[in-house]
Amino acid sequence: MELTILGGILGLIIGISGVGGGMLTTPALTLLMGVPIATAVGTSLLFSAITKVFASLVYIKRGLVCIRLATLLAAGSIPGALLGSYSFHYFFQLNPSLASKVIPSFILFMIIASCCFSYYRMFTKNEKIINFDIRTKPLVIPVIGFIVGFDIGFTSIGAGVIVASILLALCPMSPSRIVGTDIVHGFILSIFAGGIHYSLGGVNTGILFYLLQGGIIGVILGALISPYLPQKPFRFALNSAVLVFAILFAKKVLV
Repeated sequence: MELTILGGILGLIIGISGVGGGMLTTPALTLLMGVPIATAVGTSLLFSAITKVFASLVYIKRGLVCIRLATLLAAGSIPGALLGSYSFHYFFQLNPSLASKVIPSFILFMIIASCCFSYYRMFTKNEKIINFDIRTKPLVIPVIGFIVGFDIGFTSIGAGVIVASILLALCPMSPSRIVGTDIVHGFILSIFAGGIHYSLGGVNTGILFYLLQGGIIGVILGALISPYLPQKPFRFALNSAVLVFAILFAKKVLV
């Protein structure tokens, strides 16, 4: 029951903002459910991929997705995710005790860095950032995708929060269209990375099943109400909550 409720809350957040598939799910499974980090990462990726299928359909039907941008991001992020996923499992096989400390530290760093970038994007007055359009640089987009892809394959974090932050800062689209593009790209990326983790035994299918019972309903509801919500206040509250979560996550896995 607890996992179903957790899945519903996470799904709602993903549907509204595109954020939370890894940034919230991985720490939540480790912190609240005691799931080992080696399993939490892969389970979070598949949870994110499956829930984003349903959210993607809603956003595409409403015309809130830039397919060209999502495709260019995926061109770089898919090979990055494959490399990151295999690196993750190789590291755990090579030195499990070191990996159990280094990888949570890297996850914590990515959460904090992503939140700080999101805060900067929300409040910046920098005209270069405000007026710049990343869509005019088609060769740069796959490079950004590769970096994000490696990060999500290695930590499960990045498909939502990092891409959304970059697009909001460097692409003059409406917040809802950015979230829709982010979710479609995140689905493509998560399905590849999650599939690798699953093939290598890094997914708890029992936990995933209960998460999805609530997550699918939550993500559809979130996608439906997203265009009617003020994105800036929501993201500010979400970033603040995630930072608190990160501190608790650090105390549990690093101390």
